[in-house]
Amino acid sequence: MTGLLLTAAAAVVAVPGTAAAATLKVTYTGPDSAPYRAPTKLSAVIALGDSGYAGATVTFRVGTASCTATSAGDGSASCTLAPADKPGYYGVSVRAESDAGRVGTFSTFRIEKAATTLAYTGTKYIANDEPARLAAVLKDGAGQAVENRTVQFALGTGANEQKCDAATDTGGTASCTVAKVDQPLNENGTVPVSGAFAGDDYYLSSGDSATVLLQYVTGRAYGAFAAVDLLLFPVTLPPQPDTGAVRTARATVTKPPCSAEIDAPGLEFDAVCADVTTSLAPGTSVAHTTVESARIGLPGLPVIELSGVEAVSTSTCQKAAGTTGLTLKIAGKQIDVPDVPNTEIDLGLARLVVNEQIPVADADHGLTVNAVHLQDAAGLIDVVVGSATSDAHNCPPTA
Repeated sequence: MTGLLLTAAAAVVAVPGTAAAATLKVTYTGPDSAPYRAPTKLSAVIALGDSGYAGATVTFRVGTASCTATSAGDGSASCTLAPADKPGYYGVSVRAESDAGRVGTFSTFRIEKAATTLAYTGTKYIANDEPARLAAVLKDGAGQAVENRTVQFALGTGANEQKCDAATDTGGTASCTVAKVDQPLNENGTVPVSGAFAGDDYYLSSGDSATVLLQYVTGRAYGAFAAVDLLLFPVTLPPQPDTGAVRTARATVTKPPCSAEIDAPGLEFDAVCADVTTSLAPGTSVAHTTVESARIGLPGLPVIELSGVEAVSTSTCQKAAGTTGLTLKIAGKQIDVPDVPNTEIDLGLARLVVNEQIPVADADHGLTVNAVHLQDAAGLIDVVVGSATSDAHNCPPTA
């Protein structure tokens, strides 16, 4: 009897003993790597025996970074951390604590270098002999600002390259200034600019490039021009003296030799000069023409006499302005011309425009000034005395 009672007690004890044998287990189910500083979801499953265990406090740790979660009804637990240590192999530890006990596990985990992006945000407009601010924003693959990293900037290429470096601030922005831009003018008026982050123990390299606009000016000046196609009285006088088209981003002076006399049928001009002068900081184009005296005597029109003719056109990235000075006689009578642009005088078969001012269509600011322009409605007469054109291009929108 005694042996039978002991056997029965052992059986009774065996049942709770079997339940106690169900141990708490933790299995890591998350990734085995993540970039530096990248928010990364880590996960695990907590089980008691063959069933998920709810309510366990689960702590994940990678290096010095950690996060905590509570297991759900199916035993799953997850939270997000951002690896904060220098890239390399660290492993991930998971610890679960509950009334059923405490258990942990360890898995391999690698912190990788974070990808980066660099976006140029500096000036889009530059001018020779003036400062230019170059800037860029550095971010990691998660879109977070990367601070205290050096960005190297280059304006232009090859022998014309101008460099400056800067460290990123708390917002990821690096900026530096090229004190005096010195870049050649190409056909498009553009200059390449680039920024580069070389990478380091924590971040991968990145770079960006852009094209900025180089301010430039143009101009042209000539003393006299004529294209007359009257019956039995054709006259062709190409622009002279003529600076030709000036296009530059530098300080220049273009001044062809003056013409002592220019004669053509019905036309006489004395002491004719033309020049275009450009300067920097601020970029300026000044076109200038002078004619000491001129006489226009074409069939069907009264004689036009001019003296002290001067036409000036000045353009910057702020404005364009023009002036004209002259003394005018028509059929021997002196004409008082008001000091306003585009004054028209009706000559019957033609019209005479004094101080003609025409905006330059393809410029940011530009103006053509013709001291005198004689034309007829049929297009048979076209005579210009004293022409000056200046214009500015690639100006900043606020200018």
